[in-house]
Amino acid sequence: MIRKFSFIIFLLLVSLGVFLFLKSPGQQSTYQSFDGSIFGTRYQVQYRKHPQLSLDAEAIKQQVENELQHIDQTASTWKPDSEISRYNRAFSRDTFQLSDELQEIMTLSEQLKVSTGGAFDIQHQGEEIDVSAIAKGYAVDRIADYLHDDLDIQDFLVEIGGEVKARGNNAKAQPWIIAIYIPPSHAHIVGPRVTLKNTSIATSGLYFKENHIKNAETGHALGHDLLSCSVIHPSNATADALATALYVMGAEAGLAWANENEVKAIFIKNDGTVMESTKFRR
Repeated sequence: MIRKFSFIIFLLLVSLGVFLFLKSPGQQSTYQSFDGSIFGTRYQVQYRKHPQLSLDAEAIKQQVENELQHIDQTASTWKPDSEISRYNRAFSRDTFQLSDELQEIMTLSEQLKVSTGGAFDIQHQGEEIDVSAIAKGYAVDRIADYLHDDLDIQDFLVEIGGEVKARGNNAKAQPWIIAIYIPPSHAHIVGPRVTLKNTSIATSGLYFKENHIKNAETGHALGHDLLSCSVIHPSNATADALATALYVMGAEAGLAWANENEVKAIFIKNDGTVMESTKFRR
């Protein structure tokens, strides 16, 4: 994966896009949590146990890490033996047998490229494919699906490097609340808080995604005054990609696109101005 700077504070996690309001002492009896490292950043999982759940936290963590390592081995351009690295080196890509996971990522990426007018594009440096701007969100979705579909867990939060998906309630029996991360260089800005109820959020900004956010036409770094863009969407892969695309567009054009396409989005400018899409305010 594209390596990014991480800002981690144990228990009150600050990581690349948002910080999470975690459960308080005395309310943890049915809630479990674990964390670890993946994609050059940190991840964490919190969930509420239920009586039929036969796996303990360590066993669930092992399954989660197996899945994360599988996705990393599929989509990491930092690994020369990963599937995407082998695909990029292939003499004939038409005959390359893509895994279901990489095919799914590339198909969604192409759909989002079309819908954003090329603002989101996984093709870099000529013909090379780089899915770093969507793979982390895809991984969040896969872990969330495992918890919900395979383990029937109804209350959980999954976070990987600042991309978050939450379902049900936290340990206080309230919806999960996160605050959009503001870097120390912009400490004068108060990060908006967002309630997540069976949905997800992803944040994009040059202060932590500078490697893959560039003007699609020129290939150069962006020159606008947008600090970050956050997108709320049930699919974290979609949110991840759209956050990048809207950041590339800039605040005004990005906001117009979000309104036209009924996407929940928040734009924060360097001067502290916060702009919300019409869909977000509903």
